[in-house]
Amino acid sequence: MGKRILLMAGHSRNVFKWGMLGEVTKRLLEDPENEVFYVDCNGSIKGYCGLNHKRHWFYCKKCSPVCLSIVKLAGIADDHILKMEKFKVPKFPKFESIQEAIDFDYEGYNYGLGPVSTIMTITRDYAFDIKKWQKPLHNFLNTEYVIFKNLEKFHEQYKFDEIHTFNGRMPSMYPCVSFAKKHNIPYVVYERGANINKLRTIQNGVPHNFNVFKNDVKYYWDKSGDDRIKIAEQWFLNRRKGTYQAVHSFTKDQIKDLLPAGFDETKDNFAYFNSSIDEVFAFDTWKHPFVKTENDLLKELFEHYKDDDSKHFYLRVHPNLTRAKKKKATQIMEINEFKKMYKNLTVIEPDEKVDSYALMEACDKTLVTYSTAGCEATYWGKVAILAGKSPYEDCDCAYKANSIEELYMLIDNKNLQPKPRENAYPYGYRNQVYGDNYKYFKAQNHHEGNFMGMILKEKK
Repeated sequence: MGKRILLMAGHSRNVFKWGMLGEVTKRLLEDPENEVFYVDCNGSIKGYCGLNHKRHWFYCKKCSPVCLSIVKLAGIADDHILKMEKFKVPKFPKFESIQEAIDFDYEGYNYGLGPVSTIMTITRDYAFDIKKWQKPLHNFLNTEYVIFKNLEKFHEQYKFDEIHTFNGRMPSMYPCVSFAKKHNIPYVVYERGANINKLRTIQNGVPHNFNVFKNDVKYYWDKSGDDRIKIAEQWFLNRRKGTYQAVHSFTKDQIKDLLPAGFDETKDNFAYFNSSIDEVFAFDTWKHPFVKTENDLLKELFEHYKDDDSKHFYLRVHPNLTRAKKKKATQIMEINEFKKMYKNLTVIEPDEKVDSYALMEACDKTLVTYSTAGCEATYWGKVAILAGKSPYEDCDCAYKANSIEELYMLIDNKNLQPKPRENAYPYGYRNQVYGDNYKYFKAQNHHEGNFMGMILKEKK
């Protein structure tokens, strides 16, 4: 028996998102009994769809026509294209804190998480100035209100059995997830998979949910075949070589074997690979188990060892924070203060060419809060300590510190041996294979592809 399905792309400004939309639409229509309705924003949200918070006209001009042409090619009939209409928006309150904005509910829906996490992405700042960003925040809330009202109208008319959307986080997509949860409608979120030719779909979950990611590791390892070790090892090798898969490699431009100036092998050296706090801070499932932020943990750590001249810490700031450095985001400014305070700390800037893997090899132990580097260190035969949470935490591929005191004990223990390499395999395997191969879309890269004979190419 077929389903009545609502599909909302949210926003699309590049080829791989267009291709995913086409792939999802075509797959849903493979069952001839499915009745699929596509939602076109029809300009009703005035451009405030996510990353287009400055309402660039060319963004909207490109998005809607391309998406419509793709879903029509996939088989959506004109009478199954639902045009959103405008609604008069209410006056939302002013917010005094980021947490107040995250928790904001209206008419039974959570409104705040999508806009706040999006602003964190735009600013690269987990502690952005709430007063400065009050207007964009309200514009995003207006967007969500219009979408919620249209979803209510469409659902009253058609009574959908499922709702499908992309990613599920930004203001033009988050309402689909929030609406589905409130009305007990099954929902599916789609995203890119392990490489540009794989599609990932998540049933009643979103990709930024920590537990979804962690469950993935076990799921793919349990269903793996005889070649799983070879596949898992390929992921670790690709990472070290800087091989492009689905996202930009942050290490390919580093200088092989380059260590920080003045590296002293006679000391006990520790490499701390940090993460982008703004990527996880808004989500409860990623909350750190014993501190508020990773930087709070680092401050306690460096303070504890500040007078220990036998130890030296190397904080490898994630290359993904290069833009955060340019924006002078809170995370970077706090790290800049660490540099002034601790003489046994060397901060490796996000845009420095120091070889992350050479640093990992040269140091006695690798420390992480969330970073993949912990699992990678174990693969390369090094002691790894996880002082936070990561999707590989159940694989026993890193020593787990459940408190700041446990972290100190693990750092001071000179008898720690690396965890078995094979314990790292499930995480590497998942990252190498997750998702399903496309059937209808062929991506050449993020900017060129082909969907059912339609050439997709971004205009510069």
